[in-house]
Amino acid sequence: MNVLVAENLSKVYGSKRGVQHKALNQFKLAVEKGEFLGIMGPSGSGKTTLLNILATIDRPTAGNVVINGKNVHSLSKNKLSKFRREEMGFIFQDYNLLDTLTIGENILLPLTLLGEKVKEMEKKMVPITKQLGIDTIINKRTYEVSGGQMQRAAIARAIIHDPTVIFADEPTGNLDSKSSLKVMEAFSTLNKIRQTTTVMVTHDPFAASFSERVIFIKDGKLFNEIHRGENRQTFFQDILNVLSLLGGNTDDLQTIRF
Repeated sequence: MNVLVAENLSKVYGSKRGVQHKALNQFKLAVEKGEFLGIMGPSGSGKTTLLNILATIDRPTAGNVVINGKNVHSLSKNKLSKFRREEMGFIFQDYNLLDTLTIGENILLPLTLLGEKVKEMEKKMVPITKQLGIDTIINKRTYEVSGGQMQRAAIARAIIHDPTVIFADEPTGNLDSKSSLKVMEAFSTLNKIRQTTTVMVTHDPFAASFSERVIFIKDGKLFNEIHRGENRQTFFQDILNVLSLLGGNTDDLQTIRF
């Protein structure tokens, strides 16, 4: 079952001189329930524009985005705001945690906004923080923990209210390789356990190798897509192969077998 469907998405940016730039061109995408999708592409390829439109941060010039059966860009401002609170989770490169709150309070924020009872909220927080290995830091402030711990707290916050889909924008962008590994392992495990559909934009092939499918965008169009088998190392190499081709001719793809 497809949880997220993008139909013929186009995004055109104008300029003062009247020159138009097409960031997305008739883009189509379908994401199944529980799928972990990676999106990659060179700078200016349209990958961030795509994520922003899917996550309703930006609006398309043409086309539709349907999440859980609802055409999200046709919702009123109030309904969209409610939909985002209930059905979406967000993970950003710079964590977006509030310094005035403890790690635990940050994680519980979506449930607080939904008006859940304190006992229910705490019951939901225990398994998630344990799975992510941050159950011992929930009473600490953001400046008392590492970047990797902050990102795992951001993952917990994104997933705690059981959203339909999580959008992650460069989740390992500010992390060293050791922290990236811990974050992506935890993220991937949580995705499998909870079956929450995840859409992640990344420039990092290592992070992308934890997803089940990676789509590559070039000039606002789908360039290629590859699926992960049993071996993550092989998938990582496949990702590197496609990235090396992204700068070359698309016809070269026919010589490669994934």
